[in-house]
Amino acid sequence: MDNVLLVSFYNQKSLGLRYLENVLEHHGYHVKTLFFKKFNSIRPKEVTDRELELLRKLIAELNPLFVGLSAMVSHYLEVVDKVSDFIRENFSTPVVWGGVYATMFPERCAARCDFVVRGEGEEAIVELANAIKDGKGNFADIKNLTYHENGQVVQNEMRKLITELDKYGVPSIGGDKCMIEDDTIIVGDPQLTALSYEMAASRGCPFACTYCCSINISRITAKGGKYVRFREVDDVMTELINAKAKVKNLKVVHFWDEIFCDDEEWVDRFIARYKKEIGLPFEIWGHPLKCGDDLIRKLRQAGLYKVVMGIQSGSPYIRKEIFRRPESQEAIIEASRVLSRNKVPQVIYDFMLRHPFESRETIQETFRLTTELAGPFQLQLHGLSFLPGSDIIQIALKKNVISQEELDRQMNASLQEQYDSHWEFENADEVINFWYNLTYLSQFKWLKKRAKKLADGEINAAAIRKTEKLCKIGRKLAKFIYLYHKGIIAIKGTLA
Repeated sequence: MDNVLLVSFYNQKSLGLRYLENVLEHHGYHVKTLFFKKFNSIRPKEVTDRELELLRKLIAELNPLFVGLSAMVSHYLEVVDKVSDFIRENFSTPVVWGGVYATMFPERCAARCDFVVRGEGEEAIVELANAIKDGKGNFADIKNLTYHENGQVVQNEMRKLITELDKYGVPSIGGDKCMIEDDTIIVGDPQLTALSYEMAASRGCPFACTYCCSINISRITAKGGKYVRFREVDDVMTELINAKAKVKNLKVVHFWDEIFCDDEEWVDRFIARYKKEIGLPFEIWGHPLKCGDDLIRKLRQAGLYKVVMGIQSGSPYIRKEIFRRPESQEAIIEASRVLSRNKVPQVIYDFMLRHPFESRETIQETFRLTTELAGPFQLQLHGLSFLPGSDIIQIALKKNVISQEELDRQMNASLQEQYDSHWEFENADEVINFWYNLTYLSQFKWLKKRAKKLADGEINAAAIRKTEKLCKIGRKLAKFIYLYHKGIIAIKGTLA
């Protein structure tokens, strides 16, 4: 049996690779999956020479037909480059890139590897494996493939997206897996000892936010077909039952759908089975325009514990003209009331603030909006990452809020620098920082009253210092709330 090595970076759950592993195994290949470095969005660790040596030994022992590298986002691209170059310098084994970044920039990726699989790769990866095994170099008919021929980069046409997602089976759990971290290789699937399980009941997103690459992937892969597709409930339940059987300490399920399904018939079938056969607390991503009372009530009855909803800005101008988000202030406030009325235990609203489009007026609008949201809720505040290829880059250049040179610097910064700018970015304008701090305080019931008083007063050095001191208290409260919800989920999961 021919071996294949698949490598994920900074993601030990890696749904995409688990799907590829499943389909390759189904077609007779033995797959070893390597999780290269743990996920850490605050202090990600760099790759060491010792870890590269461990990779070299692994490849030498496995002697794979090819090595597949997951290039999802630009944040850790330097690591993918480093690992890809290392493999090609030490082995003649073909290197294949896939993922979101590879889909959007195949020529750039092809300069560092032998093949690029674009878009959904389950069918293309099997056809490529067969072609490499055959040894005749017949790659021209493999749709979604980018490869080298006579010194040129050739891009084959994209295949039509399939609507029957259950054809791909379910992501693998267990099997031949290992992780490289802290100069050590750890044998086994980290999912087996995890407390949570991540999955997706759909593929694609119905919205076209400019800061996200989903709409760009749709333009490349959908080709006029259906981009947003939902799995059959039976298929979703097969995966969940398998996960519950294998992950012995499982306490909570994370649905990583771009937006959780709001189709009434699908939801009714799902909750009937989920409540009876799984019964664990679960979390979803929501949207203000897909948050009806009936939907949330039913999901709560089935075990919905946490909703993360992107609002991104309290400014209608920024949402509509910059981010291309269609929801109104009223729709956002009503969605918060729906979540509050149905007593969703944990509600988190996501905002992107203090970016080059932000002004004193727009961030003040964000504060005013958060004070109108029905509680209780938590806020997730962060900066704006300019993802390569996303629509917002051209908007930023057209509006002259940032230079091409600065964009290039940010997008090619080190892994740590990119995460720092995402979570810790500060504006040079103290007034903008003042309103940012007030927005942060608005998530805490008694601190919100203090924030409103400060907002109505004079913005001076004393007021700015006051907000900073209150935010220190808020951060301690936020940590307590985080641990509280984590404990409640663990208890509920154990009881279930």
